[in-house]
Amino acid sequence: MNRISTVPNILTISRVLLLPVFALGFFMETKNGMILALAVFVLCCITDYLDGYYARAYKQTTKFGRILDPLADKILVAIAILFLIGFNIMSRLSIIPAAVILCREVIISGIRDATEAAGDCFKTTILAKWKTAMQMLAISIVIFANVIESETVSVVGEAMLWGSAVIAVCSGLIYCRRRVF
Repeated sequence: MNRISTVPNILTISRVLLLPVFALGFFMETKNGMILALAVFVLCCITDYLDGYYARAYKQTTKFGRILDPLADKILVAIAILFLIGFNIMSRLSIIPAAVILCREVIISGIRDATEAAGDCFKTTILAKWKTAMQMLAISIVIFANVIESETVSVVGEAMLWGSAVIAVCSGLIYCRRRVF
């Protein structure tokens, strides 16, 4: 199927289009702004799940979706991490897992592009899906912790981000081993 106007593709596009609203929540620098950012981020996470579900359930996978969906996920996570660090919501030490996650995403995007350009299909592993879910949950928890002003909850979210960085490295190595070595 090559149509762009499928439900999964519309959900993916909406995730990208919601990013300025997510950013607005941070720039408001109020509790309501953070609630807005959290609500938009959670909505984006839900659309990520739903676009995959609809694509598989209704056989609406498209080349456009195979390219844009993982890219939209990477953009969402990257922007969220950058905003959390840039607005001093996460500790400076969280730059380490953030850098690991962002580097992995750039490398894997290059491998995905090369694989697709060669005419091969780049299948996402279950570990990579867990990585994305853990990153999204960790980010949601950190934003929520900021809303409720809980240092303890924030530490839990940041610890999950570190865990997701470990999973990112492991899944990245699996992809590299499959495609490069």
